[in-house]
Amino acid sequence: MNAKITNATARAIRFHADAATQTFYAGLRERRFRGTRCAGCGHVPYPPRAFCPRCGGDDVSWIDLPTRGALYAFTQQQRSWRFASPDVIGLVALPGVAGLVLTKIAAPFDTLAIGREVELGFVELGAELVVHEFRPV
Repeated sequence: MNAKITNATARAIRFHADAATQTFYAGLRERRFRGTRCAGCGHVPYPPRAFCPRCGGDDVSWIDLPTRGALYAFTQQQRSWRFASPDVIGLVALPGVAGLVLTKIAAPFDTLAIGREVELGFVELGAELVVHEFRPV
């Protein structure tokens, strides 16, 4: 396990019990960044859900999400529940996806700017735990 990730954090990430979250993390283990699309209205929410938050429909299917987006906001925390200090964390906007991706940004804080293009990467924290991160293109 990555030395920067505490056992408590790893347990908290694994805790998610709903089917959509389990499917999402299974995709990450396969190095796929996936979400859901509503068959009724075409809405693609993030995080993925078992129903459509726009129209309330439950006919959703799993799709691969875009792997490139734009940095919407970022910060560096000295203490955080999910991220290790002094990781840069940020919000990434993906084209065609409603909602922002909260993620680690794999770059020094002083090299980043709002709107900078970023791409998906994966971090293996253990045999069964893979998370996403984004890094500048």
